[in-house]
Amino acid sequence: MCNLGDLIPPIEEITPEKFKIAFRKILEFKRKVGFRPYLDNPPDIFERAKLYGNQYKNGSWGWASNIWHRSAANTVVINSNDELMYEHKLLLVRVLEHILAQGPLIKMDGYQGKPGSVAQMHVRLWCDPQFPDIAYRWSQLVFPAPPNEEPDVEIFHIPHYLRNPFIPGTNRLLMVMRFPHHGFTIITATSYQGETKKAALSHWIYHVYKRGGTGEHAALKEFTIKTVDGKKRRVVMAIWGLTGSGKSTHGLYIFTPEIAKKYVEKFGVNPLEFIEDQVIKNDDIIAIFEDKVIGSERNCWTKTEDLTPEQVAMWRAATSSRALHENTEPNPDGHPGFEGKIYQYFGMPNKNSRSVVYLEDTGFFDGDIASSGPLTTAVFLSPGYFTQYAFVKVVDVALAAKFYADGQTIGHPAQAKEVVGRIRYVARFCQPFTIGVTDTEHVVRFYKYLKKREEKGDPVEVFVVNTTGKIIAKYRWVEKRLGDKTIMAPEPIMKVVDGIPKPVGGTRPSIEETELFLIQAVRGAIEWEPHPVWGEKVLVPKKVPGIPDERLRELSPTHYVPLDEFKALLKAKVEESKYWLDKNCPGLKDKLPEVYYAMDFDYS
Repeated sequence: MCNLGDLIPPIEEITPEKFKIAFRKILEFKRKVGFRPYLDNPPDIFERAKLYGNQYKNGSWGWASNIWHRSAANTVVINSNDELMYEHKLLLVRVLEHILAQGPLIKMDGYQGKPGSVAQMHVRLWCDPQFPDIAYRWSQLVFPAPPNEEPDVEIFHIPHYLRNPFIPGTNRLLMVMRFPHHGFTIITATSYQGETKKAALSHWIYHVYKRGGTGEHAALKEFTIKTVDGKKRRVVMAIWGLTGSGKSTHGLYIFTPEIAKKYVEKFGVNPLEFIEDQVIKNDDIIAIFEDKVIGSERNCWTKTEDLTPEQVAMWRAATSSRALHENTEPNPDGHPGFEGKIYQYFGMPNKNSRSVVYLEDTGFFDGDIASSGPLTTAVFLSPGYFTQYAFVKVVDVALAAKFYADGQTIGHPAQAKEVVGRIRYVARFCQPFTIGVTDTEHVVRFYKYLKKREEKGDPVEVFVVNTTGKIIAKYRWVEKRLGDKTIMAPEPIMKVVDGIPKPVGGTRPSIEETELFLIQAVRGAIEWEPHPVWGEKVLVPKKVPGIPDERLRELSPTHYVPLDEFKALLKAKVEESKYWLDKNCPGLKDKLPEVYYAMDFDYS
């Protein structure tokens, strides 16, 4: 008979390799003593989950998690055994101790990426049996995989508090550890299903890179557009953005006859005269290869806060009886409610209700998560408060790669509450999901891809959209410390609304204005003019059919500040972006100086 010392190594001796060996030993030990070590892809998993859920009047089910957003600040990535510290080893041992004592784990197998494609990756989830809803909902996101096939990646989700240590050198609880080169992640102390999803996708992004592509935090859709010269072209559009920036809103946006009527009333334009065969492919993480774009999941898990019937595809799917909700309140009729008026989190209205939705239920899914051809259009949702136009077209590929590398965004309540309302630089819109290789390597590969497409005479059209930012928010100049350097930088003046800091003043494009812009842009109907600082590298819309000239002026920062002030604001942005690039994309200055310095301009 084994004793504890035979099963679990001492804390000082534990390594990622020994963790996996010890886990197999524990499973075998349980078999020998007559315990059931795990439930293998149990067919009754949904029934088990229902014991912990609420059923809405429309028949759908919902669950609550103990933490209502991902815990990025409580996550570490361990690339080698040399990086292991006592706290990391302690948590590895605590997970094994819990698994040894706990009842049978739930084992679920799934493929990330289209099965049979270069992007296919087998993930095996080992979930604590007290949280069957996590295992069930994750299983509905991915493709079924053979239970007896060797997995590429394993995820251990144990939502219990295990008297977790702090991350070394911090006062932050150590909850999640990723081991990209050992093929596993452990998750503790949180029952947020997003941790399982993002763990699998983080490993998938690395998997995609190893197979010659880049894994991107972007949505994917296709449609056929009638261009101004009467021709038809297939548009393969990827939309990058951080949580809360509108990625799912625009990635799953569909024009129906009812929606088109509103565009006719508001803009005098009927989008259905130009657009047809609209197909949704993916809403979150995608793989870009030279010949096509491949989605990561067969369904999607999307933020449903403030969802309205105007967002037709999302509304259909989220109000389906098959939808699986998380932290989602009922409306007065007992159906799923998305207004965020009842449930609260840390004393504030809930701003991160989520739903696993079936792509078939959108009514605009053709059954294939891969594109019909290579990427044609890249849209970066890069919100800011000071220098961003509502929309621009980036012609220069180095500058396009710089916007991509920066990943500028604004912290949203769906992210950690500490970053809400702040301007952030999140490399490739993808941190902290890039593991295994640096974001720098992805930037280099993506830039080369854009460059190659340009040289072939088939460039990817790149647009930058200021969705959740402001044009221009009220601000004051302050001293800002960037490492060993101090600069003068604008700081937005904020007010707190329902416990959430929001900028004062400014305007932003509506969802409808943004969608109209994108349609007119890809059909070649926009009249452009050079950017006042970057010139022909970046084009600003001078006329957009359907959007009045006065409204376009309102969506331009130079409508509010003189050119000298605009240059000063932009100079501060350039300085800050370089500071964050040095941190987030180390070595980019040497590997791709043309990208690193792409935003520089003559300040005189």
